[in-house]
Amino acid sequence: MSLSIDERVSDLPIERAERLQRIIENLDVSEERLCPAELEIVALAVAKRPELFEDLIATNGKSSWWLLLHRAANFEVKVLTWDCDVASDWHDHGGSSGAIAVTQGALYERHRAADHVNVIARCYGTGQYTSFGPDYVHDVVLQSDEPAVSIHVYSPPLSGLTFYDETPYGFVAREVVPEERRSTYRISRPRSSV
Repeated sequence: MSLSIDERVSDLPIERAERLQRIIENLDVSEERLCPAELEIVALAVAKRPELFEDLIATNGKSSWWLLLHRAANFEVKVLTWDCDVASDWHDHGGSSGAIAVTQGALYERHRAADHVNVIARCYGTGQYTSFGPDYVHDVVLQSDEPAVSIHVYSPPLSGLTFYDETPYGFVAREVVPEERRSTYRISRPRSSV
């Protein structure tokens, strides 16, 4: 894949954005929508290069934080921090598929099972990763006593998230939050018992 620097968007300083673009260009991924396996390839390649983002990470002790590392027409890459006892809340990714690679700490994830009623839980520590398709609904929270950092890759780039309530009958959509509004939308509810 070859993108000009004018076609990509990044919150990284320009020299780092260019280095990340060269890394991504050397990956064997589609120029169309990326499948979960390709999303993992991108997430792991970026996770192996913490010098591109680790000194830019911000923490505030109250909510998660993210920085856009790279956006192209067909996917985007973000770094997220987790440094508090606040859950992400049940959400989907607006029809985007995704991958997550943990670079520091540990995350606890609950996700909606294939029957759309039951819940499956798992933990991801440093160096571990997962990917998912466009109908994935999950809730993520910090698992470790130390802050966590994770790389997230979405294809296509996020347009917004739908938040859900968990009920005895399955998950019910509660609110759609467009991506342009999400930078000010923070979940402040404590995580439920895990």
